[in-house]
Amino acid sequence: MLKNIIQATLAVITLSTAFSTSAEIILASDFTGTSGDPTNISWTENSLEVTNTLDPQTTSFSSLPLFDNYDNVFAVDYNLHNEGSWFVDILLTTSFLVSSIDLETLTLDASIYNNRGVLQTFQRDFSLSLDILEGASSLFSSTVDVFEGDNNNSGFVPTKSIEFDLSSVSFAGGNNYILRLTAFGNGGGNNAGFDNLQLNGTSNGSSLVNVPAPGSIFILMTSLAILIFRKRN
Repeated sequence: MLKNIIQATLAVITLSTAFSTSAEIILASDFTGTSGDPTNISWTENSLEVTNTLDPQTTSFSSLPLFDNYDNVFAVDYNLHNEGSWFVDILLTTSFLVSSIDLETLTLDASIYNNRGVLQTFQRDFSLSLDILEGASSLFSSTVDVFEGDNNNSGFVPTKSIEFDLSSVSFAGGNNYILRLTAFGNGGGNNAGFDNLQLNGTSNGSSLVNVPAPGSIFILMTSLAILIFRKRN
């Protein structure tokens, strides 16, 4: 009987581990309600939290306003080509209840706007960089050329979904990190913004004690009860 119990326990542990390795949404926002005010951003947070109000800045650390033409985008009122690039930091603190978070991807919709805050009708050059920092240390850096060069072609769609592969990055539980997005470009004038940001990954264990999930405990107890019943009969 003891052998059977041990086998059942190991099976449950294996099953629980398989469930815990599924990728999940770690952080997300569709920026609904923002409407030019970054203090109104609502986040979906899993195993971490955003600890700051998003404040777009220039390289000289001057704060920049957002367009309020739309209720659900983070669009910065700063012309990339005439005025320069901008960046925004998302400050994160991971939960001390997890041992680590293995990241997978960061996806978002990147867009360009004219100086009235209306989506562009013509293509303008626009690139977006993502840097992940832990203190002064860089964990990740990559740039996506959202729109390359200027043109006046008809049928231009000013929004593009982009993805950063973060499979090489892991967050430790109880630590602080920065996601830094930097917008820049050359050529004709335009402003830039983003929407539908989603960070995907896997939360691993507990930094205090690796407690099985309630579902796993239920499965284990049921298995043990069945084994005991069979032994008695």
